[in-house]
Amino acid sequence: MSEEILLVFSSTRDAIAGERALLAATLPVKVMPIPADLSDQCGICLRLPPELLEAGQTALWAAGISIAEVYRRQNDIVTPL
Repeated sequence: MSEEILLVFSSTRDAIAGERALLAATLPVKVMPIPADLSDQCGICLRLPPELLEAGQTALWAAGISIAEVYRRQNDIVTPL
């Protein structure tokens, strides 16, 4: 599995708004369920390639959307950033 960044939000509404903001910024975002052992937040998270983390954070900040948690996942090993 390749490396990826998981963005977790405090609500489903924020996650959906985040997806829209990232798509509007033409970033290749994917929605996925939050791995159960990571968080009890809203239930879904957004997945980005690691090289686009800064661009993603900038797009979300510009849209007024806060990220609750950020993780790096590689080979099924997840670490907080």
